Amino acid sequence: MPRWQDQDGSDLWATEDEARDQIIESYRRTWEHSDATIDELALDAPGHVPWWPEPCPNTNLFAILVHVLGETNRHAGHADILREGVDGRTGMRPEHEMQIDEDARIAYCAKIEQAARSAASVKA
Repeated sequence: MPRWQDQDGSDLWATEDEARDQIIESYRRTWEHSDATIDELALDAPGHVPWWPEPCPNTNLFAILVHVLGETNRHAGHADILREGVDGRTGMRPEHEMQIDEDARIAYCAKIEQAARSAASVKA
């Protein structure tokens, strides 16, 4: 399955034209694809994650599973994912931090705010 909208971050929140059922169905397809991959492949099966920095894009299923587990652990139950969206810092190690510039951060926050206001006006 392809990455959603690549590097612009728009895959991290729903747009006003996306229905809840669409989002849930996308999640289910991803879940089913993941389960099938884990069932079919050996843990040392090679993989390639093009957006991972060197020397990591050529990896294996085990490393990807550990990465997903780590990401789930970092984000479940707390607001770290919200902080990432606001300050642009990602990753747990400095060499993997991607700091966005202040103008880009402000524009991104305004985009999220506009989406939230649009969604709120649709409900009202």
